[in-house]
Amino acid sequence: MRHCLSILMGLFLGVVLCVPNTAYAQEKKTKPAKQDRVSGVVQSISKDKNMVTVRIRGNTTRTVVWDANTNWTYDNKPGSINELKEGRRAISLGKFNDKAQLVATRIELQEEKGR
Repeated sequence: MRHCLSILMGLFLGVVLCVPNTAYAQEKKTKPAKQDRVSGVVQSISKDKNMVTVRIRGNTTRTVVWDANTNWTYDNKPGSINELKEGRRAISLGKFNDKAQLVATRIELQEEKGR
């Protein structure tokens, strides 16, 4: 009898310990996909094409495009496209399209360093 009780307790503990892990694994799968990132200094702006060129390091540049759904922030506060100026630091999140342009869902602008 005591042996059966030990087996039942072991099975019960095994089930109790496995259920939370299964729920955690399912929760982990529902996280949104990781976004691509372009971070650097604004080099040129084409507001009519919704496009900005960002210098990421040295002479390497990336093109970032935006649309009406892009969320703009300036120094970690709500902002707008009006804060977009050459020389400012830009951190853009989104996904690269087939033209190797980052289609931004969020663009964070920061004041130029040393100003």
